Amino acid sequence: MRIIAAVLVAAFHIGALAPFADPDIAKTYHRLFDQGGWAGVTFFFVLSGFVLTWAARPGDTLTGFWRRRFFKVFPNHLLTVTAGIFLLVWLGTSPGTGVTIANVFLVHDWDWRFTTWWGVNPVSWSLCAEAFFYACFPFLIRLVNRIPAQRLWTAVAETVVAITLIPTLADVVLPDEAPSPGMPVSATELWFINGFPPVRTLDFLLGILLARMVREGRLFRLPLPAAMLLAVGGYWLSTQVPYEYSLAACTGLPFGLLIASATRADLGGQWSPFRSKAMVWLGEISFAFYLWHFLVLMWLGHLFQKHQPLSTSGTVGFIALALAVVVALSWATFRLVEMPVMRAFARPRRPQSGAAGTRAGAERAAEPVRR
Repeated sequence: MRIIAAVLVAAFHIGALAPFADPDIAKTYHRLFDQGGWAGVTFFFVLSGFVLTWAARPGDTLTGFWRRRFFKVFPNHLLTVTAGIFLLVWLGTSPGTGVTIANVFLVHDWDWRFTTWWGVNPVSWSLCAEAFFYACFPFLIRLVNRIPAQRLWTAVAETVVAITLIPTLADVVLPDEAPSPGMPVSATELWFINGFPPVRTLDFLLGILLARMVREGRLFRLPLPAAMLLAVGGYWLSTQVPYEYSLAACTGLPFGLLIASATRADLGGQWSPFRSKAMVWLGEISFAFYLWHFLVLMWLGHLFQKHQPLSTSGTVGFIALALAVVVALSWATFRLVEMPVMRAFARPRRPQSGAAGTRAGAERAAEPVRR
């Protein structure tokens, strides 16, 4: 499922970096994908909370969990942010030493200035939020596990309401600023609603709550086709509401219910379009796909800039070439960086004694590779 979210994000950026010259086609494209970037990241955040909760095991240590998360995220990030630095130098620009250091160490999303949290490899701002989620997860899961089972739906409702009220909170606490070019909100408001790590932790928390509900049989059984329609409906709704409410408020719960329904379909051996070998393979490379796609679009956009605006067939060819390059880079990164690093550094260092400990250690060692 992750590759669908990653492609939505890529489609959103393609609309900005490789626009169609035909105004009618451009209008249709933007109507379809202008919310893809926000929706895709929301899906990732909810999924992250769900999967980490589903894979959590009693007896896991803080250092063990954080080590696995570090080696899952940072090597790919370091590779792509280094590529981003070289790309910017090649393009004749530089975000500055401070912005570069903040990006490398994944603290840039704590700065509301657009040039900081969108610097070097722009999509890495979400990794900064994820790093905050990982730091909080061992404590959040303990709090969620203390919620009485009969109150889980109340906790879900409260979380969804909190997500929906974030734009209202932004109006109250943020200073009045003029909208940024090309957007109906200011850069600070966009950052607070869409990027500020504590705010986006609400989406992560929603995933944690829904995973516990599925595990304990507290969530109503929604057939996967109905959940897919609900997710599409949430995406459509995000195109109809005011911009600040379209960033996360409309899609978090529908995406969470889709993840829950797909989980049930997998557990029950029921039909799912996400379980084919091709989809699983694309899901495996989706993290690298997400990190590479914007850099590749920037690089190819520079190579093709003398031919802008491209014809419709030229833009389609540009998109096909960009996706082919991104998939090739993503596969190489997954095989040569992500998997070897996880196997070498993300295994438990001190497995428990006995056969039970051996099985538990094997499970923990295998899970990060799959995640």
